[in-house]
Amino acid sequence: MEPIRNQLDRAHAAYVAGNPAESEAMYRSILATAPDTVPALVGLAAILSTSGRLEEASLLEARAYIQPPWDGKPHKILATCHYRLGQFDEAARCYRAWLAEDPDNEIARHHLAACSGQGVPDRAPDRYVAALFDGMADQFDHRLVSILAYDGPGILRSILADIIPADKSRDILDAGCGTGLCGPVLAPMARRLTGVDLSQAMLDKARARGVYDRLIHGELTAFLQNRPAGIDPTDFDPTKFDLIVMADSLIYFGDLGGVFDAVAGSLRPGGLFAFTLELLPQDDAAPELALRPSGRYAHGTRHWTRCLAERGFHIRRSEAIVIRQEFCQPIHGVAVLAEVPAADGNRLPPRRSDQPRDDAAARNP
Repeated sequence: MEPIRNQLDRAHAAYVAGNPAESEAMYRSILATAPDTVPALVGLAAILSTSGRLEEASLLEARAYIQPPWDGKPHKILATCHYRLGQFDEAARCYRAWLAEDPDNEIARHHLAACSGQGVPDRAPDRYVAALFDGMADQFDHRLVSILAYDGPGILRSILADIIPADKSRDILDAGCGTGLCGPVLAPMARRLTGVDLSQAMLDKARARGVYDRLIHGELTAFLQNRPAGIDPTDFDPTKFDLIVMADSLIYFGDLGGVFDAVAGSLRPGGLFAFTLELLPQDDAAPELALRPSGRYAHGTRHWTRCLAERGFHIRRSEAIVIRQEFCQPIHGVAVLAEVPAADGNRLPPRRSDQPRDDAAARNP
């Protein structure tokens, strides 16, 4: 049999000569007999990336990275690669090694819980959320929109369509506002637009958009309970809101009861609550909620509909959505618009469209 080194040289030469299909076939032939050959994994990944086959390319890159030697390879990246390959026990081992070197690292601790299923917190710790988003603020918009195909603003615009006019008449809270991606959608509806987020670096990006009247550095539940971190209570305006938005924020909460309590207590009568969630499969054996290896929580329809109903919310609209792409695969979720009862028991004045569109709650009682 021809030595692998010679096969690799021929595959590379074919690619350089402008014959990617021939090179691809050679690399695949090598990997069929020697699946851990790093140059073949890397070479094939490059060909696939160039031709737009990003999902398979990312798998090959992960396979290449986890091959020895491991000296000098960050535990974080090794863990991510193992997670990408569905090797959650190995990912957990890498997170443990990371924690051994840096015992106070909240990112390693949270993802260890996510991959191992041990010590799962009720919600993502504040220090984890702040560290995670402070670290990615500069690249957040590009990564989320261009790479992960996130369209929170478009989803929000759809769920609010025909319900709230662009008449600057509402007091609106963007809870977990991040860099303010949803701010331009909300501003035309808002008399006063407030944003709150745990990441100061993200808030700095949101401030640069120039659409928020007030930006608060704090945890959103504490803010809703009128105990905003770092704010003098005498300077805090306790005015309640007409609309509270949590776009891609509740994926960092487990049981939604507490945060829904805070929302219900912070809306005026007839106020609206718009949010998105990652969804778990809907079958009898599925749990109501789970911390996924990604470090984000997903929820079953039974959980979020029950939590809303117990707090008197009426579901105005719910839509099945794709929240983002992860490793080129869609992450399925739901966008919901719920309403608290008006003081007199009547609902808000009827709009042109008041029926759920693709009502997930109706399909999954």
